[in-house]
Amino acid sequence: MSSSTLGTEYKRLILSLALFLLIAASAVSALPSFSYAITNFDTPILTPAQARYNEPWVGTIIYLYAYTTHTDEYNALIAGKIDFATLDHADEIKTLLTHYNNTIFTAIAPVESFGQLVFAFGNNLTANLYFRYAISSLINTTEVTTYVLDDGLLGTDYPYYVSPTIYKEWFNPQVVAYYNQYESYNLTRAAEYLSMIPGVTHVNGKWLYNGVPLKLTFLYGTGDTPAQKLANILEEAASEINLSITPVQTTFGTLLTDATTPPYNDFNITSFGWISLGPFPNSWLGAIYSSPANTGGFSNSTVGQLYQKAFNAPTLAQAINETKQLEYVLQVDDPYVIFVWSNAIQGVYLPGWANYIYMNSGTPVYAVNIMDVHPINSALNGTFIFSSVSSDTPRHQNPYASVSLYAANSIDDMYDSLAISPLNNPTQISPWIAANWTYKEFVNTTLPNGDKLVNGSILTVNLVHNDTWIDGAPVTAYDVNFTVWYYDLAGMMGVNTFDGLTVNYTYLVDQGFINSDVFDEIPSLVWTQVTSPYQIVFYFNSSSYLDEFYALTGYIIMPWHVYGSLPPQVLYQEKISPLISSGPYMFETWNVPAEEIVVTANPHYFRIDPALFPYAVVAGSPFTYTANFTYYTWNYQTNDSLIANPVTGATVYLYLKYLNVTGEPYGNVTVNGQQLITTMSPVAPGLYRGTLSTTGLQPGVYEIVAKAVWTQNGQTRMEYDYGELTVGALKLSTNVVTTPSAMLTATIEGSNVSVTQVSLNGVPVSFSTQPTTNGVNVVVPFNASNEADGPYTLTVDYTIAGIPSVSTLTFSNNYHFAELQNETAQLSSEIASLHSSIASVQSSASTAFTVGIVGIVVAIIAIAVAALSLRRR
Repeated sequence: MSSSTLGTEYKRLILSLALFLLIAASAVSALPSFSYAITNFDTPILTPAQARYNEPWVGTIIYLYAYTTHTDEYNALIAGKIDFATLDHADEIKTLLTHYNNTIFTAIAPVESFGQLVFAFGNNLTANLYFRYAISSLINTTEVTTYVLDDGLLGTDYPYYVSPTIYKEWFNPQVVAYYNQYESYNLTRAAEYLSMIPGVTHVNGKWLYNGVPLKLTFLYGTGDTPAQKLANILEEAASEINLSITPVQTTFGTLLTDATTPPYNDFNITSFGWISLGPFPNSWLGAIYSSPANTGGFSNSTVGQLYQKAFNAPTLAQAINETKQLEYVLQVDDPYVIFVWSNAIQGVYLPGWANYIYMNSGTPVYAVNIMDVHPINSALNGTFIFSSVSSDTPRHQNPYASVSLYAANSIDDMYDSLAISPLNNPTQISPWIAANWTYKEFVNTTLPNGDKLVNGSILTVNLVHNDTWIDGAPVTAYDVNFTVWYYDLAGMMGVNTFDGLTVNYTYLVDQGFINSDVFDEIPSLVWTQVTSPYQIVFYFNSSSYLDEFYALTGYIIMPWHVYGSLPPQVLYQEKISPLISSGPYMFETWNVPAEEIVVTANPHYFRIDPALFPYAVVAGSPFTYTANFTYYTWNYQTNDSLIANPVTGATVYLYLKYLNVTGEPYGNVTVNGQQLITTMSPVAPGLYRGTLSTTGLQPGVYEIVAKAVWTQNGQTRMEYDYGELTVGALKLSTNVVTTPSAMLTATIEGSNVSVTQVSLNGVPVSFSTQPTTNGVNVVVPFNASNEADGPYTLTVDYTIAGIPSVSTLTFSNNYHFAELQNETAQLSSEIASLHSSIASVQSSASTAFTVGIVGIVVAIIAIAVAALSLRRR
């Protein structure tokens, strides 16, 4: 037994130590990850529905124009010298499909493109409707698909003005019945149609026109193998009814000039095609068939009227209905004979690359979209080589003047539009630079200039606030307004003054100094008004779904502060304009000897995926972040490159936004009603570092935002840097162990938690994990009776959402002290009982006897304490 006084003092000492060693949880410095918790990140081929609308993903893209033919590209592709090529030879395509399917992904998809026979409407013979019906009746569509189009590899002969595959919802099935009855392959009917043409007679087995033997020519482009095959089919079918059609090769430029230049009578029949039509037949049908220059001189007022109704339809559903009527009229009038709706055919190199998007249901241009492509298991590095043949080399790199498809490949990497069309739903609109917008139809109001708007529409667009040009200038509504009138989207003529610049549109049109892709794209546009730096209002004198669509998606935004003082006719003639861009990639070089245009990733792009820069921390631990800021200026001495400059002297803010935190919408993080924000300090030119407290943060995923603000030549500049922070919670089931053995449970809250190692005082120990609804429990056995009392550290190595982290918990082993407390309590109880007995004896015993008894008790207690102390040693 021991005295109560000794037990109390020892207990005080141990309890003080236990309070000092209360549980603590801490994480090592936040660790960036080398693997990404991004869905389908290493999947070789994605569907359009799986596309991610973030960029950039690859470090460098080279647009190569070094190969002369597609066969040269094919050979380079299978050798791994390039990563993307267009294919046009059936034997090469079949070889790839059968022998290289593990190395090359061969993508074949219907494309917004068709080919047709064009007739000379300046000639009474070929302008006659029965002549076109006769030619149509000579063409066996099945033979065209199998022979001309290589068993459908190159496309399909759908002889209709709208493709039933790529434009399914727009296609009018009534045209099929009309075609089958009046225009399908039928040699007897073809001869009957010829006989119905004024001046055409059939005498002694020979066809005459105005008494002269009827001999027709079919012009096709040199080197155009499908067109040559079609010419052969047409020649042979015509011979079956004794009609003479002679194929004649010529340059593409010659046949195009003949077909598009008045008086449209220098040929009989020729062929060319239309590419990149766009998602709206009500737009491109009218653009093609209401212009005689596009159709060999064809003109029809009914077509024009129906086109206007379809184009100006207020809703998509009405536009589709009106377009179907237009299709039927065109099928009856037959200005063209459509012989192919084409396929896009591209091959892409698989080894080392992931996330090609296969546009299998239809595509504007290419069967593969490379928006998300990146090296396997990495991003923002690697060099992707996108090849086009040398004849496709762009004339310039200039956001105002560049109109070719191939120039657009690189230009569109560098510049953005207000909104985009999703790859799997091209008639819809998704925000991009525009954060949101409202569209009001059938509005009657007075415009800011005093004019009246009757049954018009108003589009109010609000821009994001974190998009910047690579020189640090913010992208604003002023840039949008400048772009709209610089391009002349409204198709104005005469003189206009806007944003301090006076432009003579009539002169630009007469001299050809316009961007033909976007000039007059929105003829209903009558006014714009910038109501704040991040809001612009468009006014239209109609209420059409296309007004809204093209005002948001139809053009790229140019920087007002760069081009605002340049007349369009001057900028148009620059081969390389000052390419101060805002898009996911930046101009690197145009290497003329190597025939390549190079762009590199813009790491500060406002739509970069923050998950590419992952960090993890346990709530309550400080989070330190480092950001590198660089802005770019144009090298006007060489006029062909950018100059990188570190951002110095900036005020840099570091804050978080909710990305995936339970109960929190996307927005700035607040703690106790105040935004969680700090400033960062410079540590080197362009390099800034700051630390945020994570105390009070819920477990979840946060966006890291670092915003640099500085002044350049009196103008405010800004740049953003992004990352992703996964915050976890870590706690232990107990902080003091008092039993002989215990199962310590460490609870980790977070997404996709995986535990790799657990250590006790630095020594790895066995453990088990149990999944929970929002993380895992880590269970560690601890034999307290075999371990000394005192503090212990439990270190857990784990990943949250693929991001590695290490955290340490502390607890106290108080088992032996607890045992001592129990025994002391027993002794105290026995002493109390004995004390009671003594008290009762005192009432009847002599003083000497009592003193003797007490002495004996004290001696016993002393012996007990000594024995207990020896046992503890």
